[in-house]
Amino acid sequence: MFMMKRLFASFVVISFLISIFTVYPHSENVQAYSGSGKVFLIGGALSDSNAEVFNALKTAAGGQNPKIAVLTTGAYDHQAAYDAFHVDITGSLSYQNLFSSYGFQPVWVPISIDNYSTEAYKQSNIDIINSAQVVFFNGGDQNRHATALLKSNGSDTPLMEAIRNKYTSGGVIAGTSAGAHVQSNPMYGGGVSYDYLKLNDALPYSETGFGILPNAVADTHFDARGRLGRILTAVRDLNKTYGYGVDENTALYINGNTATVYGERGVFIIDASQASYISSSHFRAEGFKLHYLTSGDSFNTSTKQVVSTKSLITSPYYSGYYDSRDIFAAYETTKSVTRLVDQTSSYNIGSTRERSPRFSITFSKNSTTKGYYSNQKYTAENVIVDVTW
Repeated sequence: MFMMKRLFASFVVISFLISIFTVYPHSENVQAYSGSGKVFLIGGALSDSNAEVFNALKTAAGGQNPKIAVLTTGAYDHQAAYDAFHVDITGSLSYQNLFSSYGFQPVWVPISIDNYSTEAYKQSNIDIINSAQVVFFNGGDQNRHATALLKSNGSDTPLMEAIRNKYTSGGVIAGTSAGAHVQSNPMYGGGVSYDYLKLNDALPYSETGFGILPNAVADTHFDARGRLGRILTAVRDLNKTYGYGVDENTALYINGNTATVYGERGVFIIDASQASYISSSHFRAEGFKLHYLTSGDSFNTSTKQVVSTKSLITSPYYSGYYDSRDIFAAYETTKSVTRLVDQTSSYNIGSTRERSPRFSITFSKNSTTKGYYSNQKYTAENVIVDVTW
């Protein structure tokens, strides 16, 4: 039965490569990301005890007691925005006490979805941004962040202009969950991976964002919520080269062309520069390049090189392969990718639980694919991802 399955899978992959459908290559006009400032993307569900992430943010800001301007505009109303900064709850510190405990000087910017029409124009709030080394956005709803900081035509309010100037002058723009999503433009969110692939369109889920990440989209809670399908669709439809899928309790710090990972889990970097999209009623594509990075790893967005301090895997630990029957279940993509670089078989196939249609995602390796492992953490470099149904 297993042999028949693998033979059928091989046939699917080969058929996919020689498909008679028209292939549309990724836009040649897309350039690799290159930023002048610093962006600190947190994947949500950040533990108060994650000293690695908080200390990395403090170091990025210059070390000694940096001032951090906290915007809680992702909250659903002004009271919730106030409470997020000022009020501890069971098991979680307020942002004021949390950042103070790690040596920051936190200052709240009193803007919310209820009062942005005045607060986004106040000089006192602009002064807070100008005097800070870090600007931090909370989780919640990325559309609230955008509504509060951008005008109805998508242009900057004076407060957003100050935030953008902070970025271009070398300050750190940070955010968790929705606060990371909003750094893209367009940004996207809502919906699950299967729906993106079936609809074959990410645009209904997209909105105007900040554009701090000029050639990338960000997604958070990434493999905890099985979001590979939606980021693959988004990089195509939003015309981006890179997709950054940041897992929970994990951060990706982007300083110019260098992106470094901190925290508990991993970050998926999707490189769509060589991807081809196949005309079809549902999403089909081939040639995505995927890197999976964990704490201490870095990626250069210009040279496309992965740097890992872990040990290179030269002899696979696992024989055979790992195929997932529910690829968008929690951490199934992580398992598929990390097993691939530490097994004898050259590919794994992940299928969707849903069957109308049932999508298959093939993770394969070639001569450029490398795996690294130390202290129970993996790194995967140059994994090839194809999608069919």
